[in-house]
Amino acid sequence: MNIKIITCHDVYNYGASLQAYALQTYLKQKGHDVEIIDYLPAYMDKAYSSNFNRYMSIPKMSPLYKYKDNAFFRIVYAIRKYLPQLCKIVRQKGRKQAFDRFKHAYLHLTDHYVEYKDLKDVQWVADVFIVGSDQVWNPLFNNGRDPSYFLQFGSLETKRVAYAASFGVSTLEEQDVKRMKEWLKSFSAISVRETTGLRLLSNIGILEGQHVVDPVFLLSPKDWDILIQDRNSRVPAYILVYNLGQVDESIKSCAQELARKHNLSILSIEDSNKIKYADKIVENAGPIEFVRYIKAARYVVTNSFHATAFSLKFNVPFYVFIKNVTSSRISDVLNLVALQERLNATSFEMEIDWTKINLKMGNCIKSSKKFIDDILCL
Repeated sequence: MNIKIITCHDVYNYGASLQAYALQTYLKQKGHDVEIIDYLPAYMDKAYSSNFNRYMSIPKMSPLYKYKDNAFFRIVYAIRKYLPQLCKIVRQKGRKQAFDRFKHAYLHLTDHYVEYKDLKDVQWVADVFIVGSDQVWNPLFNNGRDPSYFLQFGSLETKRVAYAASFGVSTLEEQDVKRMKEWLKSFSAISVRETTGLRLLSNIGILEGQHVVDPVFLLSPKDWDILIQDRNSRVPAYILVYNLGQVDESIKSCAQELARKHNLSILSIEDSNKIKYADKIVENAGPIEFVRYIKAARYVVTNSFHATAFSLKFNVPFYVFIKNVTSSRISDVLNLVALQERLNATSFEMEIDWTKINLKMGNCIKSSKKFIDDILCL
């Protein structure tokens, strides 16, 4: 079958890139002709842009406005006003280049589109449209209100499916329910990544939704080894810290305690130098390096869903710390495999019975693959 996927694949986020690769690869393994729709709307492009020029426009209220056409004063204004942001752009340039290389080498993309109307104008050749995974339906983000991510384009004869879509929230506003109900009525099948998503679907009036695993679980460890082959790390035994957002003191305490007890170094994959307690900071890491460093770690300490997912995939002991336990996608996946004790732990001596975990995860993966097989055979 000819399958077109739409997802948030180009946002310089490890999980976003890797879930897109995983769903594409799994479907190709099943013999389908698969492309990811290269849709990058302006609201998303601007949010992740490395363009200096957007910081160099001098507003009218500035004392420097009379020099607005002078390149030197525009640079001076930008440095004075936006120095932290400009430093971050410089620091992230290599990292973004690694993501761009991954995108061009491993994602099979359509032509590039920047507006919803562009997608509507295309005469798509497709048997199935799939939206997902990740937070494609989060109403707090622009993409959660974009009809493109609800497949409101293409022929009405083309089958529409959601795989592991996420709302990213635990409740929906009335206007969101109304809009989503209208947009989702043309779908042949809908699956969501979190159990909270099933409840939200029910609120919308959709009772046939199914809970499935994130696409990264669809590929075997051997499949992931193919992606990261010949890129083996020579770093001594380490604890991997992947800390999203502000430095989390619980992550820091856990990593330092494990390092002392097991005589291990602390390695951090970051897009900045904020993890000052790490012995080594890996800069400019792309999606491949992200997977590679998780696989080779003795322990992973994180607040990231996909770092947790790959720890499970490679049977790497991990600890995960989050603030909002009740509506977390991390809580959801840990509940699936009965590993709730790895969440916000206070003791770090617990062993994991990977045989039991792999059996539980295997059953979830099997039912998720059955969902895909069934909807593609309809």
